[in-house]
Amino acid sequence: MLDRVLHTKRLKLRPVRAADAKEIAEGIGEWEVIRWLTSPPWPYSLADAEWFLGQDTRNTDYGIELDGALRGVVSISSDFDLGYWLAIPCHGHGYMTEAASAVVAKHFEHSNAALTSGYLLENAASANVLGKIGFRNTFLRTDYSTPMKADVQVQRVELTAQKYRTDHA
Repeated sequence: MLDRVLHTKRLKLRPVRAADAKEIAEGIGEWEVIRWLTSPPWPYSLADAEWFLGQDTRNTDYGIELDGALRGVVSISSDFDLGYWLAIPCHGHGYMTEAASAVVAKHFEHSNAALTSGYLLENAASANVLGKIGFRNTFLRTDYSTPMKADVQVQRVELTAQKYRTDHA
């Protein structure tokens, strides 16, 4: 279960809630956000956000708040896979590195389980976020992208507890 709220230098990270549906739909529903994800539907609607929030996500998904508004989501799934998205106005300011780093740090405070993640090969921004946190490439795989309606190349990455703790000692 998540600690209820995490704070970083600029962000508040808290469990997502039903009231976030509109902001989630608007943020992830932009093509320049959703094109880098493989599983959400496209176009992404308010009903999709409501469905997402109706799943058992409140204990795995942190809403990323900036100035009181939800600007993205970062999560670690039950199989220890880090996933995230961030609204377009927040791109390029280091917010995702800040948010994901806080969630990864919290994970390794309580667990020795290695984390995995992945990014589409063309997504240099996501590769940069994961690299800054300490993830290392493991293998390349082909996944189906629902938004693109095509197969895409995904670079899978991993961060072990030992590497994380060594890097952050």
